[in-house]
Amino acid sequence: MTLVAGAALVIASTPIWSDDEGGALDDAELSAAPTYTIGLQPPQDPGPFPGSVTPTTPTITIAGERDGESTFDVVRYDQVRPKSPGQLDFDHFHTGIEIQWWLKKWAYQRPDIVDLYIVGESFSGQPIYQVTITDKSTGTDTDKPAAFFEGNRHSGEISSAESSLWLANHLISRAGKDRQVDKLLDDKAVYIRPVNNPDGHDLYLYTAQTNRSSVRPTDNDGDGKLDEDPGEDLDGDGYLGQVRRYVGAGKGTHVIDDRDPAKIVMRSVGAGNGDYLMSSEGVDNDGDGRDNEDGVGGLDLHRNYPYNWHVMPGYDETGRNLTQTGAGEYPLSEPETRHVYTWLMSHTNIGAVNSMDTRVPMHLRGPSTCDPVECMYTDDRKLYEHFDRAGVGFTGYRYSGSVYIDYATRNGGDPEALFGHGPDFGYFQYGAVWYGDEIWNGGDFVDYDKDERFADWERSRWCVENRRNNCFLPWTKVQHPELGEVEIGGINPKFWAQNPAPDLIGEWAANQARFNLYLTESLPQVEISQVGVKPLRAGQSDGATHEITATVTNTGRIPTALEQAKEVKIVAPDTVAVEGARLVGDAPQFYLDGGRKQRVTLRVTKADSESVTVRAVSVRGGLDSAAARLK
Repeated sequence: MTLVAGAALVIASTPIWSDDEGGALDDAELSAAPTYTIGLQPPQDPGPFPGSVTPTTPTITIAGERDGESTFDVVRYDQVRPKSPGQLDFDHFHTGIEIQWWLKKWAYQRPDIVDLYIVGESFSGQPIYQVTITDKSTGTDTDKPAAFFEGNRHSGEISSAESSLWLANHLISRAGKDRQVDKLLDDKAVYIRPVNNPDGHDLYLYTAQTNRSSVRPTDNDGDGKLDEDPGEDLDGDGYLGQVRRYVGAGKGTHVIDDRDPAKIVMRSVGAGNGDYLMSSEGVDNDGDGRDNEDGVGGLDLHRNYPYNWHVMPGYDETGRNLTQTGAGEYPLSEPETRHVYTWLMSHTNIGAVNSMDTRVPMHLRGPSTCDPVECMYTDDRKLYEHFDRAGVGFTGYRYSGSVYIDYATRNGGDPEALFGHGPDFGYFQYGAVWYGDEIWNGGDFVDYDKDERFADWERSRWCVENRRNNCFLPWTKVQHPELGEVEIGGINPKFWAQNPAPDLIGEWAANQARFNLYLTESLPQVEISQVGVKPLRAGQSDGATHEITATVTNTGRIPTALEQAKEVKIVAPDTVAVEGARLVGDAPQFYLDGGRKQRVTLRVTKADSESVTVRAVSVRGGLDSAAARLK
């Protein structure tokens, strides 16, 4: 089917750049939005590098009917500009415009190893792009063990898109030059979706706005209105920072933190003890006494999976059951989640997944509602624990482990459940090794006071000691429409608090991608060897003329089916087939743990030719074959 790119979000789905950085599109250009077809895209030259990696229009409009603003000023951040247009670098954040150009360019230049897909549309009608990377000369992607990596499900967590893009570039640029990469692409397939949520990615990188996940209008404050109170960029610097208002000694809640050498960080000291009152940048649009509590969107695409999904607060008719904030109207109600689900369910050769986020940092996986010792198969849990340790070796993240135990209690307290969580669907229903890793540490580099917590003054001190001046926004005086004279500043919300500064993203993206490479290399892989043929005496009761023996080995680290995958029967047993002769009796069925072998015997009846092919067949371990002769 042929679709027209949605016009509600007038950005990357149309060529909105121009040779003139300040140029804008006219109505004729906007009405000439190109069509595209869902599915495999024919390789086409994308043309020259875009003249601008941000929209050239002064504003963009976000899809959806809401009670607040949908049109926002375009911000042209220095942090999204490539060092040299048309040369890939990881010292800046790639916008949707640039990412799409690179994906199309790779598919055009390397059709031998890259296929480009549009897997579906986002909430606003934007195409969602994905690449398949494998050596096509050694087999189709679905005949090989595969891994799936997804970035930017959550709007502002743009570091995950960078790691996805880094991995794609590594595989494509090293193919034919790196023996390890060539071996991986010979044997395996890698599916990479750099930006699963293009609407939110664009909102974050093209405007001052931020949001949690999807741009679908949502009532976050329970007042019956949708998105009616977003932040306003009052000082015009492209960020929604903090507001501090001096009210006099002993009349406020905050003071300037004297532990901060830059004297830029504020410290809460309680009502009646401070000099300043603090709030977020913007105004109280709905008059409820709170600022910016209901901005664009609010659903969480990582609470929208079908396993153990719960309704959102206010929708449980009993009024007494557990609910899940951000879960959506029903499981897979959001197109971005649904397109992941449908790809996975139609590509069950996928044995490892990482759907990445940002900000903890952590190698994060299920279970999300129970203690893994109690609710996971022991062998599966031990395999996950191996990957936890391996991941930390690649990245140095402070945390690794399950959502329910390790994530929920990392700052103390009791375990707390998350429902409808991707990693739980990934393990309990899809039966795969599934991570939802969290990239970047929020600037938490040194715990100066050794209290096992990180405060803004410690983040600021580290930046001062490392001669960085881009971690915090300087306090700037402005006239607030409601409060009078205030100052706006605080930690950089986009390129320090939630994601690193551009000069650091390459290292974080690469380290995470190297763990994902390790997951890919660990996939199950069946190999067939030691094939022997024995002629049988004539007159066998079952009609067999020959007996074939063969050894099937799983050379990977991950089993051809986790114990959980066997329980829910998401993965059919491994087997051995014979082509060119008739198999007598049932084909053997088995599963192989990592590094294990299975010796099989098959009785066959010779056909017209002496030549036969013996084939090992595994859903997640791929295919392998060997020739034999029936003498």
